[in-house]
Amino acid sequence: MLFIVLFLIMLIAPTTLTAVGTRWRSVATYTLASGIAIVVLFVATFALVIPSDAPLHSWGGSVQRVTIAVWFPCTIVLALRLLRVVRASEAPR
Repeated sequence: MLFIVLFLIMLIAPTTLTAVGTRWRSVATYTLASGIAIVVLFVATFALVIPSDAPLHSWGGSVQRVTIAVWFPCTIVLALRLLRVVRASEAPR
């Protein structure tokens, strides 16, 4: 649970800083949108899916897959951008 909370903070909080940096500007909006979508999906999961009498309890697996479908690509995009920034900073000038 701690990992999830910290990851969500990591996605949403630095978007204002990434919007300032020229190398990160293009992923700032995507990161913020993904972070907000993941927060909404987690709240929906804990409120509408996990309790046994919840209205979407039978759809639990589908909600989890949608959450991963938002979360995983965002992680990959951020990792690839970080790799590109590191390689660009290591290149001789």
